[in-house]
Amino acid sequence: MKNVVAIWAANYESEEDLKSFVEISYDEDEEAQAQAQASGFMRSIGISGIDNDFMETHFINDDESRQSFSNYLYNEYCSNQSFSEQLPSNLGEYINRYNSFILLYANDSPYGSVNEFLLLMEAPVTPSGSSPVLLAYLIYHTN
Repeated sequence: MKNVVAIWAANYESEEDLKSFVEISYDEDEEAQAQAQASGFMRSIGISGIDNDFMETHFINDDESRQSFSNYLYNEYCSNQSFSEQLPSNLGEYINRYNSFILLYANDSPYGSVNEFLLLMEAPVTPSGSSPVLLAYLIYHTN
């Protein structure tokens, strides 16, 4: 099964600001059916929909949290060695530079694709000067 993980980074004042950035809001239409409104994150990367169940946010506000997040990515997130081998060599610098991280993942499960737009891209491009910044686009395979 093909898996993709895209890691974005930004700086926010608080964890609440980060959560607000990725939160999809819902408006009630005339027939009382919820209509999803794109989150700030979705608009910033140019997509109209994602499955939030396949997204993580991490707000890091101290050195211990930075070390913990780095350890999570290298040792705990995925047991597939090809995942950690693809992490940027300067990931530690990024973790020190930013306090907010968004991990969005996709797969082509036999039960149906999740966040298929990530599977179809060579690598997503974040417009220059925009927030968040794409740090990594990792592809690995599992059985």
